[in-house]
Amino acid sequence: MQYIKSVPKTSFLRRTLAVQLMLGLACSGSPVYAAPAGDVSVEGNSAAIQNIGRAMQAPDARPANAPTRNTMRSQPTIVLPDMGDPGGDALSRVDERKYGEMIMRQIRPDVDYSNDLPIYDFLNQMERRLLQAAKTLQLGGANEQGSGAYNFEVFAVKDSSINAFALPGGFIGFHTGLIVSAESDSEVASVMGHETGHVFQRYLARQMDKHTTNMMIALAGMVLGALAASRNPQVAAGLMQGGQAAAINNQLSYSRDAEREADRIGFQILDASGYDVNGAPGFFQRLQKATGIMDQGVPSYVRTHPLTTDRIADMQDRARTVASRNVLTSVEFYFIKARARMEQAGTSSGMYDLKNTFDSLSKQQPIGKQLEGFYGLALVAQRQGKIDQAEADLQQARNLAQKASAPGSPIQRQSLSLDVTASELALAKGRGDEALQIAQTTLRAFPHSYAAGAAMINAELKLGRTNDAINWLKARTRAQPSEIVWWNLLSTSYDQAGNVPMRHYALGEKYALEGAWPSAIEQLRIARSAGGADFYQGSSIDARLREMQRQYQDELKEQGKQMPG
Repeated sequence: MQYIKSVPKTSFLRRTLAVQLMLGLACSGSPVYAAPAGDVSVEGNSAAIQNIGRAMQAPDARPANAPTRNTMRSQPTIVLPDMGDPGGDALSRVDERKYGEMIMRQIRPDVDYSNDLPIYDFLNQMERRLLQAAKTLQLGGANEQGSGAYNFEVFAVKDSSINAFALPGGFIGFHTGLIVSAESDSEVASVMGHETGHVFQRYLARQMDKHTTNMMIALAGMVLGALAASRNPQVAAGLMQGGQAAAINNQLSYSRDAEREADRIGFQILDASGYDVNGAPGFFQRLQKATGIMDQGVPSYVRTHPLTTDRIADMQDRARTVASRNVLTSVEFYFIKARARMEQAGTSSGMYDLKNTFDSLSKQQPIGKQLEGFYGLALVAQRQGKIDQAEADLQQARNLAQKASAPGSPIQRQSLSLDVTASELALAKGRGDEALQIAQTTLRAFPHSYAAGAAMINAELKLGRTNDAINWLKARTRAQPSEIVWWNLLSTSYDQAGNVPMRHYALGEKYALEGAWPSAIEQLRIARSAGGADFYQGSSIDARLREMQRQYQDELKEQGKQMPG
């Protein structure tokens, strides 16, 4: 595997993700759990990190009734209970979603949040496929309706470390490093199935009832601060005073069963969805090997989901129960790997190194490497403004894709990434009609695609078809009101149309989704006073302004603050 080292960052996103990775789910009893000494590695010299590492390695963190390897061998068929929904005063699904949205409003505007739409499409298409399989299996939580339904959203984080995590309410994050390190889409799906299992089992809800939610937030904030100060041992040690490490340790006794249960659910979903069930043991075996050969640092996924021999053996045992089948990796996966490398490369110097990486890949024997290499070269040339070269490299990638395609498999024959990039390049060359035609054809083939929709809107705006863009985006924002990309494009479209109040209205919705409530409210106030809106538009602006003010006030109350006058 090849890795691209990223420059260490201290952004809010990385600190927020730390809540999930080192506490958020430790607090919920989810991915973080105790493992035998040697399975957990502590990075850096932070006292906070070391305390957490020691807590995770403590012998008393292992449940007394946890099966040993010998016990596992004597019980070839292990049926774990479906933990199902918690009862009593447990956190409701509506509350789960609310807290998940609060976290996402802080993550989305961060520089480490990936806005690469083909990656977003790839991950969410995969989740829809897994979720459909879960519904067919009638797994607990998959077939809920109304306010109890999980609206899954999977997003990428620009980080070269190997990690993935689940947030409350159905939000799942993937580090780009995990996508780059995977060797098939089945391996990515195996991780996604595992994280989906965590969501379905509702570990957070079972741990935190309504009366202790504030404690959960306070504890999360404490560890967030400690991890953010990981390069300052004195500050970190101070933040960990007062028994917080013990509080984390107390949660670890729940997590081994939780992890095994998520493995079981993930395997069932993976099998039913048609992916290769060997994806999980294959991927995790490589990660486990990496922990033994790396002198410094361990893949983050290993730290937060420790890989014991028993756990990998369980995965292999389950895989052996499924009849062997030939599962092809989609060509789209290799293009998404290239885009993931682009996302985590960052600087112009990173582009130089990345070009060399893609050039090397394009010359290797496996056709998957060549696909990634030529498509990556097209992306680099596009980023550098060398459109002719980009189109030439893209054609090479397309020729290889046609060569690699399996007869009768539509997912193999057509690539969203190839078509979206082709539309972008045509638009950059001034061929607007061609760009629009490619984007529209792609959107018909992939009706859920954000990348194809955005490419179509950009072409329409370039061609002056502003009303077409506005009408389509109005329908999209009604159907998907929580998607920033549509509100951002709608604001641009209204600006091009000269509709000042509605431009500010759309901007307000965008800021609200980013958690910038004061800016969102200000935009709606500007929209209301701008003039030019018809009666219906004015009424909508007034109603939404009142709703935003109420939401902002509620969120401040949740945090124990007062709304500015």
